[in-house]
Amino acid sequence: MVAAPLILVGCSSMDDNTEVGGGAEAKLGYKPEVRAVEKTKQEVNSISSSLLDWMGVKGKVTESGAAVSVCEAIDPDLTKYYTIHHPWSVYKLSKGTFDTAMQNLRERLPKHGWDITKDGETKSQARNPELVAVNRKTHHSVQIEWARERSGDLEELISVDVDSRCYRAPKGADL
Repeated sequence: MVAAPLILVGCSSMDDNTEVGGGAEAKLGYKPEVRAVEKTKQEVNSISSSLLDWMGVKGKVTESGAAVSVCEAIDPDLTKYYTIHHPWSVYKLSKGTFDTAMQNLRERLPKHGWDITKDGETKSQARNPELVAVNRKTHHSVQIEWARERSGDLEELISVDVDSRCYRAPKGADL
């Protein structure tokens, strides 16, 4: 009796296209770019700075910076995929300038490559004005809310959340 040759079918090591559960690309609809975290943070901080400039108003701005966040769809444990999230707000504006800031964003976002996907009210009881936009070239998104109705004695403000798409950290990077 002659033994049939054994054919081995190998598996490559797990990478962004062979993750358990269908792969990062299949789940996200794009292949996550390998990017250094600091470079991506700087890019998101720059977007936030531009948004503040486009508002065209003066006020106080919260002091937070962009930070690494989880890419929930493919890496809830934040092991090698990440997004960058930058929440901030502007406050201490004089009456009337909140509306000016929102109107300036409506006009300036499209001029800088952003598609406004929502221009309406939040679903909250306050029904605050809200803008949501996506930059189709850089794939960043922004959610902007004029919190004019806030519970208690909280002053009104404009809150901004800038988010990147999912990226893959370079090998050896510490998330």
